Amino acid sequence: MTIPIFLIGLERATGRARLMEQELQKAGLSATRVNAVDCDAATREDFLRDCRAEGPWGYFHTKDMACTLSHAKAWEALIASGAEQALILEDDVFLTPELADWLNDASWWPTDADIVRFERWRSTKLYVALGRKRLSHLGRELRLMRSRHPGGAAYALTREAARHFLAQKPFDITLDGLLFNPSASPAARQINIYQVIPAMVEQGNEAPGEYNMGAPRARPTGWPLIRQKVRRGIAEISSGLRTTANLALGRATLEKITYAPQVLPATEPNQSNTA
Repeated sequence: MTIPIFLIGLERATGRARLMEQELQKAGLSATRVNAVDCDAATREDFLRDCRAEGPWGYFHTKDMACTLSHAKAWEALIASGAEQALILEDDVFLTPELADWLNDASWWPTDADIVRFERWRSTKLYVALGRKRLSHLGRELRLMRSRHPGGAAYALTREAARHFLAQKPFDITLDGLLFNPSASPAARQINIYQVIPAMVEQGNEAPGEYNMGAPRARPTGWPLIRQKVRRGIAEISSGLRTTANLALGRATLEKITYAPQVLPATEPNQSNTA
């Protein structure tokens, strides 16, 4: 079964839209557009109808609310489409052409996976804990995530996972926190997340004048700032303890996620092998 793509982007980000259309064409892919929620088009009070002012990660910035709500629109589109899974993309990424082979046949999907991450987070210093079990497909591995991981620019999820996260409304945490931080997000603790290695997508495909669009994040002051620091500190400690336990018990190894636009010889047909 083919995995469809839902591409999230601001209507006014026309430069990004053109770059992403070129990127999709080079990879032999097409996507359904999902117009992102614009943080400049409404007041914070408007956003508080679907979000909470604070949550387990502390103060919830309006700009982050808009991002989470934009992804919620993509999850709704997945459910409405009738597809079993969908790839959710943000509009500032580079894609490997090998991604098409993965999306055209979903037989590789791990039986216990709720989400599969295709992205490499832009930090070159980040290590994540990954389960020891390795599944292989078309020259890349899939491994279960055993620690939090930032970024939400390229991930596939099932219909049930989409329903699971939509049920968390009103949202109270950033998109990547909600999906990929089990120490701060109870919803993340209830699902299985796999990472593709090397990753097939990375951010950085920016159009001139359209980087970091929207009003800057407002830094909280007073008690909201203190609560944010305390809550994030508790979440960081919890995350560290969780990761340390997984490593000590031999459930995971620390790895850097790399990005590779090509892993298969261009002259040979793709071969699939699951171990």
